[in-house]
Amino acid sequence: MQDLTLILFLIGGIYDDTPMTINPEPSYIQGTYEEWIQDQPEYRPFSVTSIAGSDGADFILIFEEGLTDSLEAGLLDQWTTDIASEGLSTEVVEVTYSKPEELKAYLTDKYNEGLEGAVLVGNLPAPWSALEDEYKLSGQMFPSDYFYMDIDGVWEDNWIGYPTQGYAGSDGMYDTFYGSLDPEIYVARIKVDNLSQVGVGTPTEILNHYLQRNHEWRLNGDPEPLNALCYVDDDWVPWAPGYQNSMKYLYPNTQLISNPAATNGTDYLENRLPGNYVWISPFVHSNPAAHYWAQGPITSWDELVPALPQAHFYNLFACSNSRFTTARCMGAVYALCTATGLASVGSTKSGAMLNFTPFYLPLGNGGSLGSGYRDWWDYIAQGGLSPSELSWHLGMVLLGDPTLMPAMHMLGIEDSGSDTCLPGITFTRNPCCEVLSVSYPANHGAVELYDTSGRLVATGSLDNSACTIQVSSLNAGCYIVRVTTSSGAMASASVIILK
Repeated sequence: MQDLTLILFLIGGIYDDTPMTINPEPSYIQGTYEEWIQDQPEYRPFSVTSIAGSDGADFILIFEEGLTDSLEAGLLDQWTTDIASEGLSTEVVEVTYSKPEELKAYLTDKYNEGLEGAVLVGNLPAPWSALEDEYKLSGQMFPSDYFYMDIDGVWEDNWIGYPTQGYAGSDGMYDTFYGSLDPEIYVARIKVDNLSQVGVGTPTEILNHYLQRNHEWRLNGDPEPLNALCYVDDDWVPWAPGYQNSMKYLYPNTQLISNPAATNGTDYLENRLPGNYVWISPFVHSNPAAHYWAQGPITSWDELVPALPQAHFYNLFACSNSRFTTARCMGAVYALCTATGLASVGSTKSGAMLNFTPFYLPLGNGGSLGSGYRDWWDYIAQGGLSPSELSWHLGMVLLGDPTLMPAMHMLGIEDSGSDTCLPGITFTRNPCCEVLSVSYPANHGAVELYDTSGRLVATGSLDNSACTIQVSSLNAGCYIVRVTTSSGAMASASVIILK
């Protein structure tokens, strides 16, 4: 389709211009596939034990075999009840430790029955990929849970090592990707067996504590105001306002700190982590165990829990910080081990999320973490995955409960028991050319037009519920319209501008 081609053309520069998140300490060993597989249980034939619920559920909790027996009494029922109260039917199963392909086949069958998403709880198989990096980082081998989300794409293991090495064969890692590579479902992971050395309890205790605070947050939320932090280290300062604008779709009170003299490990550890933020997004070179701030000092995994973070959610623009196969990876410590953590999104390799608006916009409108994550992947995978997109994003993973809705308490969804029906933006034409005509059921309000990087490109005002903006000078592509009324109500919608 022409409009999708235009959109992909527009976002190309983001990958070309933005510095890749990398591990600045090459001597750090993050664990190879061979080392990881040696420590894993032997693959067994795939087998499913039903624990609760029935076929055809919207959401499925997939536990490691025998793990539900270690949950405190009532926690599992409480979790499924919380999820059901948000409109998702649930099923709970335990599965044997089998090949990733067998687990994916099971998810495929469930998708054909109506499955929307799943969470993998415990030590369950991780698919790995071997990717020759577009950014000349000599290639990387890494766990890639997106394999489970892409039901109908083709993932093949055709080479030993990387394809350019020329050794045809199979080594257990996917190296060839083609076909329809967009996501059909969302999948998250809660892995606790390699977190015991964090010092907050045994893996079983970590899981039980996580489920307890998961319920408490759903029940009580947070006191106002809800503040978020966009903390951008030196390499990404030019793009920082765009990152902040995207986050504002979810949290209008998003603080941006991007002065190179202000972002450092001491400030982050002593002032930001214990600060009054519900969501934190650090942009910093990293590896699984540490953040490497340009001005220093390093922030390491063992400093996170003692810092007493207050945030629930983290988007980690931090190389390999969510490499869940590495013991005590920071993405898991943030989400599963801190006293308030609930979820993190990040990468298992060099790279991170880019094009943030398709992620934050659905969340701000009341979507779950899982559905927003799937929506973002759906945007990225339009027209396939380019080498740049594979390099930046194939290691992305969501750690924590994907059914959580960060905006739930802001929108009052927990009070209504169903999705909140907010008044929506309408357009005279979408796609439009030269003139954008916006309607919204409010007499007065501000109208803002953002491009996909979060940059404000045009403004207008509602007059008797209508606004007209000249857009003939803008490039063709996808844009986001946001309306904010004088009473503080906010709505957003996407629009295509053609030339």
